[in-house]
Amino acid sequence: MITSATIKMKDEEFAELADIIYKNAGITFTINKKYLLENRLTKRLNELNFASYKDYIYFLKYDIKRRDELKILMNLVTINETYFLRERAQMVHMIKKVIPEMASKGKRSFKIWSAACSSGEEPYSIAILLNEEGMYGKYNIEIYATDINTEVIGIAERGVYRSVSFRGVPPSIIDKYFTKTGLDFTLKPEIKSKVKFFHANLMESLAASKIGVTDFIFCRNVLIYFDVEAKKKVVDMFYKTLNLGGHLYLGHSETLSKIDDRYKMVNFGTGIAYVK
Repeated sequence: MITSATIKMKDEEFAELADIIYKNAGITFTINKKYLLENRLTKRLNELNFASYKDYIYFLKYDIKRRDELKILMNLVTINETYFLRERAQMVHMIKKVIPEMASKGKRSFKIWSAACSSGEEPYSIAILLNEEGMYGKYNIEIYATDINTEVIGIAERGVYRSVSFRGVPPSIIDKYFTKTGLDFTLKPEIKSKVKFFHANLMESLAASKIGVTDFIFCRNVLIYFDVEAKKKVVDMFYKTLNLGGHLYLGHSETLSKIDDRYKMVNFGTGIAYVK
């Protein structure tokens, strides 16, 4: 019988479920976050007509549909907080300083990877700022964007947003690049076509193989959910993916201190970049 009441999770069930999430996504849930998993997963258990997390864990491990269910689980437990032009200073640093410096040495093609792109605001922001600077007429630029959450990838590919995605965005940018219909803001095709989206798990080496060698990686406000070992694995994958001189941009509260000493940290006043 389906009920709206939260299905409670035993500590041993939490431990096993948290382990499944960690092994598949690198995300660490501590016991004080048990309520969060209960709140996010109760509806799914009801949909599957499961009365306990023991049944759900068995389903995740042994059912023929377990791979599909793991994707659904990742969609339910990942956090997707983003908006246009968030931490803009890092994008401006890439566009106004680093790309021109690389171009002065003869480079004409640039590849940018928005890792953990959520619903697309970050890569589309990069595309907008590149367009504002006239970069597309000067260079060959590719933007790739990936996320473990298939639902937000779908939102990103549609390119339709609500006003909450435009905190602090100048009205001139909204008017220039979006078409407003009712409560929806639809990204115009000339920017939408600049970004290619893929489903990818940063804990798997396959994520990098979908992108290939790249010049810039934006992975912001993601590593804070990983433990040290998972951080090391992801950052090492980024290092192997970057061209020599390539830049990695993390969130303002994130650091590579005690994680990887191969990168050179560059403080450009309004932010930090890690350079291979």
